[in-house]
Amino acid sequence: MYPSGFPGQEVDAAGSFVSITPAGAKLEGVQRPTFFRGVATVCMKLFNIVTPEKVYFGQKDVQQTVVIRKMVKDFCMDTEVRVGATVREKDGLAMSSRNVYLGTRRRARATVLSETLQVAERQWKEGARTREQIMGPAEEYVRAFQAAEAAKPAHERVRFEIGYLSLADPETLEELDVVDERRGA
Repeated sequence: MYPSGFPGQEVDAAGSFVSITPAGAKLEGVQRPTFFRGVATVCMKLFNIVTPEKVYFGQKDVQQTVVIRKMVKDFCMDTEVRVGATVREKDGLAMSSRNVYLGTRRRARATVLSETLQVAERQWKEGARTREQIMGPAEEYVRAFQAAEAAKPAHERVRFEIGYLSLADPETLEELDVVDERRGA
């Protein structure tokens, strides 16, 4: 995949890269500025080698799906990008090979992610359409969870932070003030 060596993770690393902007620079891209450049570069190389008719990605990695769809469209690739529903553990956490790195206590607390999404989804199902109506309760849920965690004895606490909560357009990842029912978020 990398005949001249593994490309650097630095923003200004030398080499040939595929950058899908602005989608790759938002949300997770703020925290990890070269991550989606790497994803797009690897996928571009792989798609060029294999020339697949269809590729499958999980909804869990929604930003990745937006980046790959844009890459396929912008580079006129004859590949259909299919997105599968997020598969969850019994407690609601999205299944991921990376979950094993959480450890027992962090794994137990990681359900705050799916619980927060459920709070926002409940607001949507009850008719909320504005950012404040949908995200306000979700953000409050996170604050309450963090306060409860902080109140625990030090040996029971789990240090964590949520990098961002987003209510964004499903194609551009632009943050929305009001959700269009036809397009979703």
